[in-house]
This record gives sequence, structure tokens and C-alpha cells, in this order.
Amino acid sequence: MQRIGNFLIHASRSDRVGLNLMLREDISPNVQDYDNITALHLAASEGHDSIVELLLHYKVDVNLDDRWHKTGKETNGMTAAGNRENITGDSSSSTGEGDERDDSR
Repeated sequence: MQRIGNFLIHASRSDRVGLNLMLREDISPNVQDYDNITALHLAASEGHDSIVELLLHYKVDVNLDDRWHKTGKETNGMTAAGNRENITGDSSSSTGEGDERDDSR
């Protein structure tokens, strides 16, 4: 239980090194806490794009539901931008061609 807690803390604090070490030690990227929250839910809700990317690299299941029936990919409707994978699990990356960005915000 403590190992799962530590893993989720690394994700919520954007600790890429700690998370990567645990993933290399064969912890599943899909572990869930008592509310069925995953590292992907936490990283997405906090806006930690690099953690989302790392979890996608380790083949995290983006369709796992939490207690409130939200998946990791639905959490805040987040997607990674630029040349990174998006949270839908699509491993095709953007080349930037044809990308239109509204920077007026």
C-alpha cells in the first residue's frame, strides 16, 4: 500500500525521476488508490505534461475509471501539446505542420 502511495505522490508532485525509478522497478503505471485514482488522473489534474508523457510511454491505461467514473483522459480534458503524445494514448506525434494555435489568450 505504501508503495502505491509513494508512486501516486511522485505523480502529483511532478517528480519525474522518482516516478521513472518506480516504473523501472516494475510497478504498474495503472495502480489505483482507494478512490481508484491513478497517477494519470493526478498528473492530468495538476497539469504535469511531462508526467503524463512518461506514463503514456509506459503504456498507462487511459480508460481506467476513478470512483466518480472519470477516466484519466477525461480529467480536466487535458492533452499534451506540441511534439508530445496526447492523453488519448495516440502515440503519433505532431510535426507542427498545420497546427494552428490561438495565442491571444
